[in-house]
Amino acid sequence: MERNIQQNGFINLVILLIACATAAIMADYAGSATAMVGAVYLGLGFLVAAISYFQMRLESREEIERLEYDEMMRERKDAALFADTGDDTFIAKRAREQFERFFVPGFTILFFSAQVSAVYFLWKWLTEAGSPDLGKAAIAMMSFSTFSLILFLLGKYSSGVARMERQRLLRPGGAYLLLGSVICMLVVLAEAGAWFGFEGIDLQVGRVLVVFLGLAAAESLVNLVLEIYRPRSKGKEDRPLYESRLVGLLGQPAGLVTTAAQALDYQFGFKVSETWFYKFLEKALAWLVLLQIGILMLSTTFVILEPHELGLLERNGRPVASRGVLEPGLHFKLPWPIDQVYRYPANEIQSFHVGYKVEDDRSEERTILWTVSHYQEEVNFLVASNEQETGLNDEQTVPVNFLTAAIPVQYRINNLENWVYNHSNPRALMVEIGNREVVRYLVSVDIHDIMSIGRLAAAEALKTRIQAMADKLELGVEVLFVGLQDIHPPVGDKEIPVAAAFEEVIGAIQEKEATILAAEGYAARIVPVAKAEAKKTLSDAAAIGKERVEGARAAAAQFKHQMRAMQSSPDVYQRRKYFEVLGTSLNQIRKYVIVPEQVEETFIMNLEDKIAYDLLDARPEER
Repeated sequence: MERNIQQNGFINLVILLIACATAAIMADYAGSATAMVGAVYLGLGFLVAAISYFQMRLESREEIERLEYDEMMRERKDAALFADTGDDTFIAKRAREQFERFFVPGFTILFFSAQVSAVYFLWKWLTEAGSPDLGKAAIAMMSFSTFSLILFLLGKYSSGVARMERQRLLRPGGAYLLLGSVICMLVVLAEAGAWFGFEGIDLQVGRVLVVFLGLAAAESLVNLVLEIYRPRSKGKEDRPLYESRLVGLLGQPAGLVTTAAQALDYQFGFKVSETWFYKFLEKALAWLVLLQIGILMLSTTFVILEPHELGLLERNGRPVASRGVLEPGLHFKLPWPIDQVYRYPANEIQSFHVGYKVEDDRSEERTILWTVSHYQEEVNFLVASNEQETGLNDEQTVPVNFLTAAIPVQYRINNLENWVYNHSNPRALMVEIGNREVVRYLVSVDIHDIMSIGRLAAAEALKTRIQAMADKLELGVEVLFVGLQDIHPPVGDKEIPVAAAFEEVIGAIQEKEATILAAEGYAARIVPVAKAEAKKTLSDAAAIGKERVEGARAAAAQFKHQMRAMQSSPDVYQRRKYFEVLGTSLNQIRKYVIVPEQVEETFIMNLEDKIAYDLLDARPEER
């Protein structure tokens, strides 16, 4: 039986070595990250199987030596001659003890170092690993399925023999055989997932296996520390230091239930594992797990899309032509992973920024100056200039300028299938189109025009250009808005304050324009007034001349008539003139009439003061 145990250990060693080499070759052939990590596990299993086989041979030699000694003692009558049992008597036993005392801990330290190194290099390699080669996935799945079956049969046999024959040295190799079988099956599942369109599963499974390898390395370190303080009992069978309980658990998950039952028995103080509920749970656990998996799979048969979302249904990684784009609402599909619905905020207005980057925690400023940066990052664009300026030494400067502009672009997805399937990263492409068209447009416009009257026209032109390029590339978007905001010259630095210098130039130009406009306004006001005054003066002079001429003419005509009146009745004329002069001179003088007392005549006179004509708003000639 001992020879059969050694043969079993040797077969385990050879199978693990062949499986490790073949898995590494197939991993490189198929580009599988999980297979490469599995090859490392199988290589570590080969080292454990090799040390187990070597220790197994030492124990076998010790057993043969003991049997030979017992046989020799029975054959010899004078046993006193061989009563001395020093170190030279049992050489194989001493070799085995020295091996377990020095070589096994040293091997475990090296084994721990190998595990840590494997974790480090594998994790670093996985960050750069690519996707599996789908053209070679079928061969890889077939090969690893065969490995999984072979390793499972040998692992089950070795574990069974180790349990029934109490061969503790067979357990480490058997555990790694079973773990290799599980890993090979995981490789098959990862390759199948990549075949159906889930290429990321391979890397994720590989990372999980690396994490478990790190836990196994931590277990090895703990075992080394505990080995130092472990009490030694003579005659008690010790567990191999390099044997991993975590590997045994991964290779035989059923042992987890047994471990849990033992923990419950210890915790509660009675045989919980023998109660009817625990036995029922142990029998029905598989069905309960299957029921939960079934409910979970059933929950993946329907999907609810929000009002701002649209969905694309894919079956086995390919679009379902009959379903097309899913609108908001409730939809039914086949269980995962056969059918999958990918959500996109197609009904939502999306945006990106050209020329600037906004800080998330920056409060909005009310006062915005050219001399202060408006955002976390600002881009300087090259802009044309219509003015040819003269630089130093009368040299003509290049007619271009730098301009800082913040340009938000808003768009909406109007063809989801084009957006998703025509390009691998449509949003990044949309951003690149926006940056490209902005750069191309700004080099063709004048800096002063775009900063003043040409801003709206520039925004409309950019919107048209971005939309045309998106339609040409079949991006499936509608550009809704392109804005030009916070346009200003570069801020510069303390040594070269570009914006401040530009502000001074603009201020001087504005003052010049204001002075010119003020002069033009003064001229526009003074000239008409002067012309009006001139016309008024001429009109007044003409009126005065007309008045004097007509007055002289009227006076001449009046004199002629007065001469005729004088000639006709000199007395009447003289008295009339006398009374006219008297009335004119006494017109403004208060008069008092003194009436004699004895007068027979009655005089009726109105002696009331007359109201001033200016109070009545009337003139004497109008009465």
